[in-house]
Amino acid sequence: MTKYTPGYWRITPLFRAILEILVSKPEGMPESDLEDALKKKYELVFNKSELYHTLIRLELSGLIQVESVGRELFIKISPRFNEYVR
Repeated sequence: MTKYTPGYWRITPLFRAILEILVSKPEGMPESDLEDALKKKYELVFNKSELYHTLIRLELSGLIQVESVGRELFIKISPRFNEYVR
């Protein structure tokens, strides 16, 4: 993977990286673990607003489910994910 440098296009879009991580963890994961995985596996640089914008887009598309657990978000693949991706 190549490191993202501001001013250049990302090799892997944020929404795709999120989906790839969540597909490998179908039980879901907290927002902080997702951020760490995105930074570690894809070396992505992003801010909270960009992450939240992408999560909202994916949730409205029916691909993921986002739940509030305490002060953090819990994100998992939608049960109907396979129907949408066919």
